[in-house]
Amino acid sequence: MMRRRTLISSLLAASVLPAAAHCTPARKRVIVIGAGMAGLGAAVALRSAGAETVIVEARDRIGGRIHTSVHWPDLPMDLGASWIHGIKGNPVTALARQAGAAVVGTSYDKTQLHIDAALKALGVRDRGTNAAEAVFDRAMTWAEKQERDVSVQAALDAVAPPGSLDAAQRAQLDFHVSASLEQEYAGGARQLSAWSIDEGSEFGGEDVLFPGGYRQITAHLAKGVDVRLNRIVKKITTKSSGVTLDFADGAKMEADHAIVTVPLGVLKAGTIAFDPPLPAAKQRAIDQLGMGLLNKHWLRFDRVFWPKAYDWHEFLSAQKGEWSEWVSLAKHKDTPVLLVFSAADQAEQVEKRGNQDILADIMVTARKMFGNAIPDPVDTQITRWRSDPFARGSYSYFAVGSGPNDSKALAKSEFGRLHFAGEAQNHRYPGTVHGALLSGREAAARIIKA
Repeated sequence: MMRRRTLISSLLAASVLPAAAHCTPARKRVIVIGAGMAGLGAAVALRSAGAETVIVEARDRIGGRIHTSVHWPDLPMDLGASWIHGIKGNPVTALARQAGAAVVGTSYDKTQLHIDAALKALGVRDRGTNAAEAVFDRAMTWAEKQERDVSVQAALDAVAPPGSLDAAQRAQLDFHVSASLEQEYAGGARQLSAWSIDEGSEFGGEDVLFPGGYRQITAHLAKGVDVRLNRIVKKITTKSSGVTLDFADGAKMEADHAIVTVPLGVLKAGTIAFDPPLPAAKQRAIDQLGMGLLNKHWLRFDRVFWPKAYDWHEFLSAQKGEWSEWVSLAKHKDTPVLLVFSAADQAEQVEKRGNQDILADIMVTARKMFGNAIPDPVDTQITRWRSDPFARGSYSYFAVGSGPNDSKALAKSEFGRLHFAGEAQNHRYPGTVHGALLSGREAAARIIKA
């Protein structure tokens, strides 16, 4: 899968490492709302600087969109975040070492392409990457010349309108857009901003998974932190003297400062009231930024029947994005598990369906890829992040009309007491675990500095 984010030096990460523990602020009480990576990162930095810190979490577990399932006791499966994307200089890499978490690398270079028989009949033999990239590049050049932002799809339609490509070329272009953009950013081409698609940065090095689950990292961070579960915040009141939280059960809690780390989807839903209301610039950022959807469908079989040499399997068909991206765990101790994604528009539709219907549809594609004789899975695990009331999506993306300045506006502290952090608040690394972690640390640093 091609990535279009700019690769940067790991030195940038060093500039936003945990807030310095040698600071000695007056003893302040800080409430962190949300025990995901941003909240945990903020709490650890605050505690190390001497602040009295409490995390309140709506769920009955820590981690937020990091969720390691133990439904299969011998095989922990990450239903949310799975990878460290780029291990060189990545702050999550350092945490993994501290936690003693084993990792296993995956490479997009180790990918096997499967082509639907109908496209093979039309002469399709490969991804057609060069031709697809040429169309995409022309589309982005066209978009740059427009007076206002447009969607990626609008730009593509402008340079390659319907009828200008034959069926094979259209399938290859759709595959390229789905694989390199929609599966990565979790937003549909009709929603993704053409102007901001290349914004954001990356760390270098390989991508790695956690055989023992991402929970090892969140559990490591949570050691010694006061985390209070099942605490659903309904209202946040900010005054010059401090912050008051109202909970769903009628309880209240007060502090000098609060850091809001709930996902963008929750902010969009308006389930937390703010008094006074959030400034117009922040509300605009909430409204403009997109909250994407990437769901996972874990399939466990009784044996490995697919080629073990490949980390990724891709399916190229005329149906854009339909079960097109697969990950194999077979190279790690012959684990008989495949992961297939649904992203963006496809994910929105799939999430509404029942598990058996979804599985039947997946297996139709699996048999086109690996042969009719393959067995059904012995068990499955399927996510529905849009339906999750404490996430309402998977991660953020730059929608049409939005960009890094909206992330900056979302991260801005308000009223001197109310602070915000999360992957959507990180204009450099949106949509990533390390982006959330760094954002949480930065929010903590602002409080410590104050």
